[in-house]
Amino acid sequence: MDVHAAIGSLALGLAGVLGACTQSPPEPSALASTTPAQVGALLFSDPSLSEPVGQACADCHDPRVAFRDPEADHSTSMGVVAGRFGSRNSQSAMYAALVPTLHYDPEAAQTVGGLFWDGRADSLEDQANGPLMNPLEMANPSTQVVVDKLRLGPNAAAFRAAFGDDALDEVDGAYAHMTAALAAYERTPTFAPFSSKYDHYLAGTAALNASEKRGLAIFEDPARGNCASCHPNRPSAAGAPPMFTTYAYANLGIPTYANNLFYEQPQALNPDGAAYLDRGLGRTLDDVREDGEFRTPTLRNIGRTAPYGHNGYFASLAYFLDFLNTRDTGSTEVGTCSRAKAEVRCAWPAPEVAATLDHHVGDLKLSESDIDDLVAFLETLDDVE
Repeated sequence: MDVHAAIGSLALGLAGVLGACTQSPPEPSALASTTPAQVGALLFSDPSLSEPVGQACADCHDPRVAFRDPEADHSTSMGVVAGRFGSRNSQSAMYAALVPTLHYDPEAAQTVGGLFWDGRADSLEDQANGPLMNPLEMANPSTQVVVDKLRLGPNAAAFRAAFGDDALDEVDGAYAHMTAALAAYERTPTFAPFSSKYDHYLAGTAALNASEKRGLAIFEDPARGNCASCHPNRPSAAGAPPMFTTYAYANLGIPTYANNLFYEQPQALNPDGAAYLDRGLGRTLDDVREDGEFRTPTLRNIGRTAPYGHNGYFASLAYFLDFLNTRDTGSTEVGTCSRAKAEVRCAWPAPEVAATLDHHVGDLKLSESDIDDLVAFLETLDDVE
């Protein structure tokens, strides 16, 4: 079954599931038919599940902005405790259900898959557990505290309707039901609509304008952008729509972001302080040969999910593309040197991890108009509501 067919089947089974921010507990007469996905939608927007109360999953994954953090004025997301920030840019939750489990691909000779930037979660259920228990995010001290909140919360009746009258009786079982519900919601078509202009272009129901066509040509050209080598943009042999990622890992050489507020966290939350180094996949695999590598994200909704990079270093898409284009040669857009003359190229700051640097990017020799065309094409990958 291709992805469109799978999504269609889900849609038939999950009709009536609404966006997270508009969910209300079902009326008593509707409880009998409540599904785990519907419960997941309720829990996704429930701010009572943090400690203290006040932060829901939807606060960092807002459905109105492609399920990413709507507060783009800082590089990483703030937790429920004021002033606490994680080390990484919150990824969009869209299309996460299609990420394969972490594994080594012998044909490609590389590690692929896994959720989070570093692949440490193998399932949506496992991923859902992370923010709930992270002291920098929803900050619950134990699963017992979370389950107590579920028992006393507004969605307890719906929870029991979906999972059984005894669903909240035992802590481990209740917690597992909760992560299963959140995962079921993330597997609905809400998170994978395949509704972008580019999808319509592939279906023959939309046309790209001149700039978008030029951007597509650069994207696919092995001698220029060659973006498609890591972000395949054509349907599979079976007809599944492109996911714009190989799910593999790479170290793009993104610099340490000095403005990252994680560096200012108390020692108990960041023992290394300003010397913190994000090892990425290297930590997950306990292998220094993979240090600084992060999973290649899908480019779907790339125009709506600023900032960019695992640490949110790049505030705009054009700035990120300029980095990929000129990392090794310097850029006129970087304020790292004195510009005595116009158009002086300045060196980018050093990579956070230099030893594993990927050299497929860094000197693409694209012009400013090429970058503009690439941005125009990439914005056709944004889903249309």
